[in-house]
Amino acid sequence: MKEYTYSIARVRAKEASLLTKQDIEQLISADGYETALRFARDRGYRSDDNSDVTAAAEKELWSFIEELADEETIRVLRLPTDYHNIKASVKAVFSEIDGEDLLLDGGTADKKEIYMCVKTREYKELDERLARACEEAVTIINRTQDGQLCDIYVDNAMLKAVADAAEESGDAFVKKYADMLADTSNLKTAYRCAVSGKNLSFTENAVYDGGTLNVSELERAAAAGIDALCEFVRPTGYGECAEYMKSGSAAQLEKYCADEIMRFMESAKYESFSCAPIIAYYYAKTAEINAVRLILSGKLNMLGDDMIRERVRMTYV
Repeated sequence: MKEYTYSIARVRAKEASLLTKQDIEQLISADGYETALRFARDRGYRSDDNSDVTAAAEKELWSFIEELADEETIRVLRLPTDYHNIKASVKAVFSEIDGEDLLLDGGTADKKEIYMCVKTREYKELDERLARACEEAVTIINRTQDGQLCDIYVDNAMLKAVADAAEESGDAFVKKYADMLADTSNLKTAYRCAVSGKNLSFTENAVYDGGTLNVSELERAAAAGIDALCEFVRPTGYGECAEYMKSGSAAQLEKYCADEIMRFMESAKYESFSCAPIIAYYYAKTAEINAVRLILSGKLNMLGDDMIRERVRMTYV
């Protein structure tokens, strides 16, 4: 078993520099984009070449995480990026657009390699699981011309890959994270199916068969409509999200799901001998970076503070 004492000590030191709720509120309340950007830079968001400060922060985060943990430990963090890059590559290739700006760093496979495999239909450079996902995604698009079906397949393949990696890790915290990722994804998928009136056959295909929720009951409830879905959700550990489903606020439901995982991550503050604090710090810093990106984008597009505020997810500090 890897000794995490030194790594956790470094994480604890880094946690002190995370933006607080007050920092986020000051950023939201900043008078315009330039003021917000200056505030973010004062809090450590800088770029040597004047490029996107949030992209620079993501690169710095991955460099730090890679120093702390072995590849097996952080595999569950990398896998979602691989599957995002599969979806982005398929979208770019079949729409005949330049997909470079859609691809993300940080996966288990090089993003350009995934793109070229999709483009050339040659998958041997990828590991078996990613190759299969790429090939199936391309087949679905060719057969159906339905981007939604393609996204459903890739998203569910990602959740399965994360669940398998979590199981292989043998770490209870990692496995709980994988379950929550599956549960929250299924709640959002079920909600979308319910509001769009999808039938049971479609819903069964869309919802991932995993996590802690009773998937069969969730699917039947979603196919029956919002009221039935809310009744199913209320007695579960995610009962609060029923109110967001009932109100028709997809943005608030999205925020609730992210906040639930963040609340779970906060439990890692009391861990001292496992990889949990490393994963929690990565999740917290990623959420912070996304919040800063959302706020700066909102300021640049002159959105109101309240509109920005309701979309910003809770922070770790």
